[in-house]
Amino acid sequence: MNLAIPLPEMSHRWLDRAKARLQADPAAVPLFEHSGRVDPDIITDMVTRVEAFSRTHGDPVPLRKRLLMVMLEAMDNVSRHSLSLMDEATFALLVRDREGYRLATGNAVPHATATLLAHRVDILNSMDRDDLKEHYLRLLACGGRSSNGGAGLGLLTMARKSAPPLVVLSDLLGPFTSYFTIEVRVGMDEDRPLGAA
Repeated sequence: MNLAIPLPEMSHRWLDRAKARLQADPAAVPLFEHSGRVDPDIITDMVTRVEAFSRTHGDPVPLRKRLLMVMLEAMDNVSRHSLSLMDEATFALLVRDREGYRLATGNAVPHATATLLAHRVDILNSMDRDDLKEHYLRLLACGGRSSNGGAGLGLLTMARKSAPPLVVLSDLLGPFTSYFTIEVRVGMDEDRPLGAA
Protein backbone atom coordinates (compact mmCIF):
# COMPACT_ATOMS: atom_id res chain seq x y z
CA MET A 1 0.00 0.00 0.00
CA ASN A 2 1.57 3.29 -1.10
CA LEU A 3 0.50 6.11 1.24
CA ALA A 4 1.06 9.75 0.35
CA ILE A 5 1.17 10.73 4.04
CA PRO A 6 3.39 8.92 6.57
CA LEU A 7 1.26 7.00 9.08
CA PRO A 8 2.29 8.94 12.21
CA GLU A 9 1.55 12.21 10.40
CA MET A 10 -1.81 10.81 9.30
CA SER A 11 -2.86 10.07 12.88
CA HIS A 12 -1.84 13.59 13.94
CA ARG A 13 -3.91 15.05 11.10
CA TRP A 14 -7.09 13.33 12.31
CA LEU A 15 -6.24 14.02 15.95
CA ASP A 16 -5.93 17.73 15.12
CA ARG A 17 -9.33 17.66 13.39
CA ALA A 18 -10.90 16.04 16.46
CA LYS A 19 -9.24 18.61 18.74
CA ALA A 20 -10.75 21.43 16.69
CA ARG A 21 -14.23 19.97 17.24
CA LEU A 22 -13.96 18.72 20.82
CA GLN A 23 -12.00 21.67 22.19
CA ALA A 24 -14.06 24.40 20.50
CA ASP A 25 -15.62 25.19 23.90
CA PRO A 26 -13.15 27.43 25.81
CA ALA A 27 -14.01 25.45 28.96
CA ALA A 28 -12.82 22.18 27.39
CA VAL A 29 -9.84 20.62 29.15
CA PRO A 30 -7.85 17.93 27.32
CA LEU A 31 -7.32 14.91 29.57
CA PHE A 32 -5.74 12.39 27.26
CA GLU A 33 -4.50 12.31 23.70
CA HIS A 34 -2.63 9.64 21.84
CA SER A 35 -1.64 9.09 18.25
CA GLY A 36 -0.07 5.90 16.99
CA ARG A 37 -0.54 2.24 17.74
CA VAL A 38 -2.88 1.39 20.63
CA ASP A 39 -1.67 -1.40 22.89
CA PRO A 40 -2.78 -2.59 26.35
CA ASP A 41 -0.25 -0.30 28.08
CA ILE A 42 -1.77 2.77 26.37
CA ILE A 43 -5.27 1.71 27.41
CA THR A 44 -4.14 1.09 31.02
CA ASP A 45 -2.43 4.50 31.14
CA MET A 46 -5.52 6.24 29.79
CA VAL A 47 -7.87 4.54 32.25
CA THR A 48 -5.57 5.23 35.22
CA ARG A 49 -5.14 8.92 34.38
CA VAL A 50 -8.80 9.54 33.60
CA GLU A 51 -10.07 7.68 36.66
CA ALA A 52 -7.71 9.70 38.90
CA PHE A 53 -8.89 12.95 37.28
CA SER A 54 -12.54 11.99 37.70
CA ARG A 55 -12.06 11.12 41.38
CA THR A 56 -10.11 14.32 42.06
CA HIS A 57 -12.88 16.42 40.50
CA GLY A 58 -15.62 14.71 42.50
CA ASP A 59 -17.52 13.10 39.65
CA PRO A 60 -20.41 10.92 40.81
CA VAL A 61 -19.62 7.20 40.72
CA PRO A 62 -22.24 6.43 38.00
CA LEU A 63 -20.67 9.06 35.71
CA ARG A 64 -17.18 7.68 36.29
CA LYS A 65 -18.32 4.11 35.61
CA ARG A 66 -20.12 5.10 32.39
CA LEU A 67 -17.07 7.06 31.26
CA LEU A 68 -14.64 4.21 31.91
CA MET A 69 -16.93 1.67 30.23
CA VAL A 70 -17.29 3.83 27.12
CA MET A 71 -13.55 4.48 27.00
CA LEU A 72 -12.69 0.79 27.32
CA GLU A 73 -15.14 -0.19 24.58
CA ALA A 74 -13.90 2.53 22.23
CA MET A 75 -10.22 1.77 22.82
CA ASP A 76 -10.81 -1.97 22.52
CA ASN A 77 -12.57 -1.43 19.19
CA VAL A 78 -9.67 0.67 17.91
CA SER A 79 -7.01 -1.79 19.05
CA ARG A 80 -8.83 -4.84 17.65
CA HIS A 81 -10.17 -3.47 14.40
CA SER A 82 -7.46 -1.19 13.01
CA LEU A 83 -5.93 -2.33 9.75
CA SER A 84 -2.66 -3.94 10.81
CA LEU A 85 -0.71 -2.18 8.05
CA MET A 86 -2.02 1.18 9.26
CA ASP A 87 -2.27 0.80 13.03
CA GLU A 88 0.23 3.67 13.50
CA ALA A 89 -2.47 5.97 12.06
CA THR A 90 -4.74 5.58 15.10
CA PHE A 91 -5.69 8.31 17.58
CA ALA A 92 -7.66 8.80 20.79
CA LEU A 93 -8.70 12.07 22.45
CA LEU A 94 -10.63 12.71 25.65
CA VAL A 95 -11.68 16.16 26.89
CA ARG A 96 -13.85 17.42 29.71
CA ASP A 97 -16.14 20.41 29.19
CA ARG A 98 -19.12 21.99 30.95
CA GLU A 99 -21.45 19.13 30.00
CA GLY A 100 -19.20 16.19 30.82
CA TYR A 101 -16.67 14.25 28.78
CA ARG A 102 -16.16 13.89 25.04
CA LEU A 103 -14.18 11.05 23.53
CA ALA A 104 -13.03 10.68 19.93
CA THR A 105 -11.16 7.77 18.41
CA GLY A 106 -10.08 7.14 14.85
CA ASN A 107 -8.44 4.42 12.82
CA ALA A 108 -8.10 3.07 9.31
CA VAL A 109 -10.51 0.29 8.38
CA PRO A 110 -11.67 -1.38 5.18
CA HIS A 111 -14.17 0.85 3.39
CA ALA A 112 -16.89 -1.82 3.74
CA THR A 113 -16.33 -1.85 7.53
CA ALA A 114 -16.65 1.94 7.74
CA THR A 115 -19.91 1.78 5.79
CA LEU A 116 -21.27 -1.00 8.00
CA LEU A 117 -20.27 0.81 11.22
CA ALA A 118 -21.86 4.07 10.06
CA HIS A 119 -25.07 2.17 9.25
CA ARG A 120 -25.08 0.47 12.67
CA VAL A 121 -24.56 3.81 14.40
CA ASP A 122 -27.48 5.33 12.45
CA ILE A 123 -29.70 2.50 13.68
CA LEU A 124 -28.48 2.88 17.29
CA ASN A 125 -29.03 6.64 17.15
CA SER A 126 -32.65 6.06 16.10
CA MET A 127 -33.36 3.87 19.16
CA ASP A 128 -34.61 5.10 22.52
CA ARG A 129 -33.21 3.82 25.83
CA ASP A 130 -35.70 0.95 26.10
CA ASP A 131 -34.96 -0.21 22.54
CA LEU A 132 -31.22 -0.10 23.22
CA LYS A 133 -31.64 -2.19 26.36
CA GLU A 134 -33.81 -4.78 24.62
CA HIS A 135 -31.39 -4.99 21.67
CA TYR A 136 -28.47 -5.38 24.09
CA LEU A 137 -30.16 -8.25 25.94
CA ARG A 138 -30.96 -10.00 22.64
CA LEU A 139 -27.35 -9.73 21.47
CA LEU A 140 -26.10 -11.12 24.77
CA ALA A 141 -28.39 -14.11 24.34
CA CYS A 142 -27.23 -14.63 20.74
CA GLY A 143 -24.26 -16.90 20.11
CA GLY A 144 -23.10 -14.98 17.02
CA ARG A 145 -20.07 -13.25 18.49
CA SER A 146 -16.44 -14.32 18.58
CA SER A 147 -13.42 -13.39 20.71
CA ASN A 148 -12.93 -10.46 18.32
CA GLY A 149 -16.49 -9.25 18.74
CA GLY A 150 -18.45 -8.84 15.55
CA ALA A 151 -21.89 -8.79 17.12
CA GLY A 152 -21.90 -5.02 17.66
CA LEU A 153 -21.87 -5.16 21.45
CA GLY A 154 -19.11 -2.55 21.71
CA LEU A 155 -21.04 0.07 19.75
CA LEU A 156 -24.25 -0.86 21.53
CA THR A 157 -22.59 -0.50 24.94
CA MET A 158 -21.24 2.92 23.95
CA ALA A 159 -24.72 3.97 22.79
CA ARG A 160 -26.32 2.77 26.04
CA LYS A 161 -23.80 4.44 28.34
CA SER A 162 -23.44 7.78 26.55
CA ALA A 163 -25.55 10.78 25.63
CA PRO A 164 -27.03 10.54 22.14
CA PRO A 165 -26.11 10.74 19.38
CA LEU A 166 -22.94 8.85 18.56
CA VAL A 167 -21.19 10.83 15.81
CA VAL A 168 -19.26 9.09 13.04
CA LEU A 169 -17.07 10.55 10.34
CA SER A 170 -15.57 8.56 7.49
CA ASP A 171 -12.97 9.75 4.98
CA LEU A 172 -11.88 7.70 1.99
CA LEU A 173 -8.15 6.97 1.98
CA GLY A 174 -8.23 4.93 -1.22
CA PRO A 175 -10.49 2.58 -3.12
CA PHE A 176 -10.60 0.02 -0.30
CA THR A 177 -9.74 1.93 2.86
CA SER A 178 -11.44 4.60 4.97
CA TYR A 179 -10.46 6.54 8.05
CA PHE A 180 -13.24 6.05 10.59
CA THR A 181 -13.75 8.41 13.53
CA ILE A 182 -16.34 8.06 16.28
CA GLU A 183 -17.19 10.75 18.84
CA VAL A 184 -19.06 10.03 22.05
CA ARG A 185 -20.32 12.24 24.89
CA VAL A 186 -20.68 11.00 28.45
CA GLY A 187 -22.74 13.69 30.12
CA MET A 188 -22.88 14.83 33.74
CA ASP A 189 -26.61 15.47 33.56
CA GLU A 190 -27.56 11.83 33.05
CA ASP A 191 -29.06 10.82 36.37
CA ARG A 192 -29.97 7.26 35.48
CA PRO A 193 -28.18 4.57 37.49
CA LEU A 194 -25.36 2.65 35.79
CA GLY A 195 -27.31 -0.55 35.27
CA ALA A 196 -30.27 1.24 33.72
CA ALA A 197 -30.79 1.54 30.02
